[in-house]
Amino acid sequence: MEESGSPPFRKLHFPVGLWINSPRKHFAKLGARWPSAASVKSTTSSDAASLPEAPSSVPSSLSHSTPSLAPPSPSPSPAFLRPRPANQQSRAKRLSHLFLRGRSNSDRDCAIGEREREIWAHSATPSSHHYLPPASSNAPGLVKIYGDALSSGANYRSLLANMHSTSRQLIQQVITRYTERERENESEDTALQKYFPEDFLLCDVIGKPIQQPDGAIKWQTECRRSVASWECPLQLVDMWRPKDDFERRFEIQRLDEYEREEKEKERERERDGESYQGVRWRRSRVSSGGGPEEERGHRGRNTELRRSISDMNLSLRRRQGNVSNDPRRSGNAPNGQDRKNIVSMIATEGGEVTGSRSGGGETDRRTRAAEEEKDTCDLEVMSQSLILPPTDRPYFLLLQGYDQSKDFVLYIMAGHTHVFGRKPTFREREMDRERERKGKRPLKVDTYLSAPDLLVRHLLIRRDAAVPEQPRGQALAHPFRGGPVTLNGAPLYREAVLKPGDLLGLGSHFLFLYRDPRVTPAPPLALPPPWQDDMPTSYSPGGMTDRQEMLRLYLGSTESLLRFQAKHADALLQEIILKNSSPDSGGGALAPAYLLSLMTDYASKHLDPAILPQLLLKAANQIKGIVWDKIKEFGDKHPTQNSAEADVELPPPSMQKLSSDLQPLMFWMSNATELLNFFQVKVEAMEKEWEFEVPGDPVLSADMDTCSEALAQLDDVIMHTFQQCVYHLTKTLYSLLPALLDTNPFSSEEKKKGKAGAKDRSGNEGQGDEEEDISSLPPTVAGLVEVYRCSLQLSREACLSPPLTSQTFGYLFFFTNTSLLNTLLERDSLFSWSRAVQIRTNLDLVLDWLQGAGLGDIASEFLKKLSVTVNFLCIPKTRLIQSSWSSLQEEHPLLSPSQLHHLLTHYKLGPTRAPPSSWAPLLGTELGGDIFESFLDHPPLILPNETPRLDLNQPIPSPELMKEVTRLRTFLWGLDQDELPANQRTRL
Repeated sequence: MEESGSPPFRKLHFPVGLWINSPRKHFAKLGARWPSAASVKSTTSSDAASLPEAPSSVPSSLSHSTPSLAPPSPSPSPAFLRPRPANQQSRAKRLSHLFLRGRSNSDRDCAIGEREREIWAHSATPSSHHYLPPASSNAPGLVKIYGDALSSGANYRSLLANMHSTSRQLIQQVITRYTERERENESEDTALQKYFPEDFLLCDVIGKPIQQPDGAIKWQTECRRSVASWECPLQLVDMWRPKDDFERRFEIQRLDEYEREEKEKERERERDGESYQGVRWRRSRVSSGGGPEEERGHRGRNTELRRSISDMNLSLRRRQGNVSNDPRRSGNAPNGQDRKNIVSMIATEGGEVTGSRSGGGETDRRTRAAEEEKDTCDLEVMSQSLILPPTDRPYFLLLQGYDQSKDFVLYIMAGHTHVFGRKPTFREREMDRERERKGKRPLKVDTYLSAPDLLVRHLLIRRDAAVPEQPRGQALAHPFRGGPVTLNGAPLYREAVLKPGDLLGLGSHFLFLYRDPRVTPAPPLALPPPWQDDMPTSYSPGGMTDRQEMLRLYLGSTESLLRFQAKHADALLQEIILKNSSPDSGGGALAPAYLLSLMTDYASKHLDPAILPQLLLKAANQIKGIVWDKIKEFGDKHPTQNSAEADVELPPPSMQKLSSDLQPLMFWMSNATELLNFFQVKVEAMEKEWEFEVPGDPVLSADMDTCSEALAQLDDVIMHTFQQCVYHLTKTLYSLLPALLDTNPFSSEEKKKGKAGAKDRSGNEGQGDEEEDISSLPPTVAGLVEVYRCSLQLSREACLSPPLTSQTFGYLFFFTNTSLLNTLLERDSLFSWSRAVQIRTNLDLVLDWLQGAGLGDIASEFLKKLSVTVNFLCIPKTRLIQSSWSSLQEEHPLLSPSQLHHLLTHYKLGPTRAPPSSWAPLLGTELGGDIFESFLDHPPLILPNETPRLDLNQPIPSPELMKEVTRLRTFLWGLDQDELPANQRTRL
């Protein structure tokens, strides 16, 4: 096959063997395929030697058979550019001239040499319109960038550039100039549009200015080509100049508009049959990896260089084989032998070698040339398919892809993190840039895949330094939210360990095998069984006997586990809430919280992450609805006295009846507290899983809003149940507290009543230690203590959390202290030593019982001011008279000046004895304050934020819960069986 730029054999007068092995031919062929250093991607530049109307720039002293430095152009108008005449020094530095210094013997070259020199002599002076310094000069030059891509109606922008300024740099300068001008013209409130260099490209345009009838000058474009981002425009101008009567200029255009126009032009050429060879040449480059995309940059040049060397070696090998296999032509070839007389040798599949002389006609020669070219392409493809995997780092072997022309066989994990995704759209790129400007930089994608069902960031792999807690050879696979990923055939929703031999599926098209050559010996492949994808439940399938045995083991397992499918989540939630909505349901005090925690835990580990927020909100709404009904039912039994019924005083209910009615509210307050703690842990874990997600993702924000709403619903449940319990307990206390101030514990009548009450209570069965302690108390004190005892029993039966129990009794003691103190200050008849001793005795009896019940610390803290006031009144009269205002105020700092003055003023010293002068307040003492305590100063309710008491890592804690879990497992198994045909169901 004769190549363009190769001299005819008979005109060189070289032996065939010498020509084949000549290094001159080796480099000549390399030069024919090596693109120009300044225009590798050029689609309009062409060598003058291959164009009859563009004379060569090489003097006649050099060989005019020098091969072209640029590939043949597919442009429909390739004759508008020709090499610019350069000085002798720069021409001598070219690669082809280093090996072709002798004068050519070609008759054709001698015939056209004089004509070329005359033409170049007349056209050597460049146009003043495009004057630029030569390539050897380092002085900057002026470049005019035309186009209105940035601003409609703009003409051109002049830029100062040097020989090494790339097109990307010039585009950046144009954007900077335009942005600065817009910033000067616009006001501060106006938001300027952001431009990015990668959205534009520089075009090398050849044309001429045409004068219109109205006198205006209009530019007429003849041809254009895109300038790669790494190409230097000044070097292009220095190396290639337009044909006579044509001019060059550079235009800036939008990338998307340019690509759309080029596609339309190519479709027109294919439809009209024009420039078919150019289209086919470009397609062959794309299919072999060169590609016309400007993004390839220098990598594209290196790829073309390697491919050219490969083609050259294959051609040499075939030619050497032809000569060595035919001894008649290896040593006896005449000097004037033509290339058409060379024997073409092609090895067939059977190992036979067929030869044919090429003198049979033009048709046979073309057929052999086409076969030789096809064989060369096949060998090149085969050589590219011989890939050796790396030995020092992990890689992903493609088992199934989407587009064979774009997918690679191996994807090497070069760093410690690797992100799979797809190329973002324009809008997605803008969103990423906006996040970067806000300081939220998303992860960079390392491997772009071509499937349309992938996310921009689909899967993150971390290894070694990125996961120091994992052993060497194990990595972590983290799917991004919403991206379908499978690990060994099972859906992967959250971060999991990735071991060598595991199979990774991305979307519905890509399947990879993960390998780490550093792990020896190589582990076996993790091939999933075929039934795993279609398995309706997590029960292990197999034979009927095996399924029955596995089902029995699962139903009787004490493991804290409740498996279910996402489609059964609503049915399971309803079953848990309806069958465990009251304290006497049989599952225990914390049955709803425990069962819902099992359900939430399984969903957070094995189901789609989008299910968890909705599940939390549905559970919270169900609980809130039930609690609202319980509060309404309780209000009907214990109505609150309103203003219309103020004259009719309602009798206080018995403490036993009140305790029974408060039990459902305390039950749900306890369960809501445990669920709140457990849900908070799950929400925090869910936020931690979002560590690598795109910041500000609206889907994640919506999920967080849903979780926050669920937690707020549980907060409302706790606060309303707490309010109802405390309100009705304090309402009962209010009717019992005054007796503590009026009862004389030392009277014989009270002792007789106490003994009678003890006999009545001794006949009752099932009384505890607290009941025995109450039996020895006076009746008035015992009635008050009974409220505290029933409240403590309620909290214990409901398994109320210790922080919430402390706050409940703290509020009861606050009410006791405020109510008794205000009553004491209001009744000045009690301001005597004798009455104060009685009050102190009754108060000590209550405090002693509370201390024995484990509530002594809380009671001492909230009843402190009442105790201080009673202690002040218990001071002996003789000592009190000798005390001064300053000493009394120092000894009783909890009493305000107004309260202390009120006590001293109304203290009963005697019927005719006035208060001593030492009790008078000091000058400047503020006595205008209120002497009564406010009920609004109660301690606030602090919702607990502690570690959940429900430990799901332990076995099921009680037989009652075990029975309920087994029932739910059977219920879910029944739902699965109802969806199967009758012949596939498993019987217990």
